[in-house]
Amino acid sequence: MRRKATPEELALLKARIAYQWDWNVAQALLPPGEEFKVDIVRGRIRYLLTRDGKVYLTVRPNDGFLTPSLTAGEKIRESADPPRFRIVIRRDREIRGSVLARDVIGVDPALRAGDEVIVVTEDDALVGVGRLRVPPVMMRGLVYGEVARLRSRVK
Repeated sequence: MRRKATPEELALLKARIAYQWDWNVAQALLPPGEEFKVDIVRGRIRYLLTRDGKVYLTVRPNDGFLTPSLTAGEKIRESADPPRFRIVIRRDREIRGSVLARDVIGVDPALRAGDEVIVVTEDDALVGVGRLRVPPVMMRGLVYGEVARLRSRVK
């Protein structure tokens, strides 16, 4: 069931965003006065949609954490100072579905495996959004292998 989001629902989502990322990201993703829609599945919010009906954030049903779309990933990139929430890759690499260890040149040390990340180039251009598969501490020692799986990428 799709409907306009209530102020209480937006406040709840803003608190979840602040917990998962930080308050600056929450303010950027859900600015005051902006209209959003919610898609309710089995009595719970499953998707936060933009005014025109595009998926903006998805609430994971197993743990309640949020997965961002590319639009939300761009807002996260704009609102968080580098290297927060980022994996930095080489500019000349073509990323398809996975970020490989050999492509990584920098990563936010505060991230943990399973965290939602934005993948950017050296000049902070968004490449995609996905989920971190390996802790940053282990990345330093890896020569090959998948370090993050992209959910969506910039074409």
